Amino acid sequence: MPEGNFSGLLPVLKFNLRETEGDCGCGCAAFSNEELLLLLQKHSGDVNAASYEGLLIKARCDSLKLPDGLELPDGRNYWLALARLYRPAVCRNISRAEEVL
Repeated sequence: MPEGNFSGLLPVLKFNLRETEGDCGCGCAAFSNEELLLLLQKHSGDVNAASYEGLLIKARCDSLKLPDGLELPDGRNYWLALARLYRPAVCRNISRAEEVL
């Protein structure tokens, strides 16, 4: 898929990554359009795979502890819960116990 065709997928990817809501309040920076296009290129236009990786990137630990003892929690659990929506399914055959030995 040529690079120009990925721009049509940007609105869906932005929605999946909650980029359309502006500041999410958890301190995470928004992705630029160039970064979103790179995610789509990396995953050959697969919006679900790009969404999964983008949400894992957002799930980094970004809590903030101020000198006065105030601590702002991170949004890690929120982003990981969203990432589970786009996690690829892994199907494989399970070997029988006697075949493993």
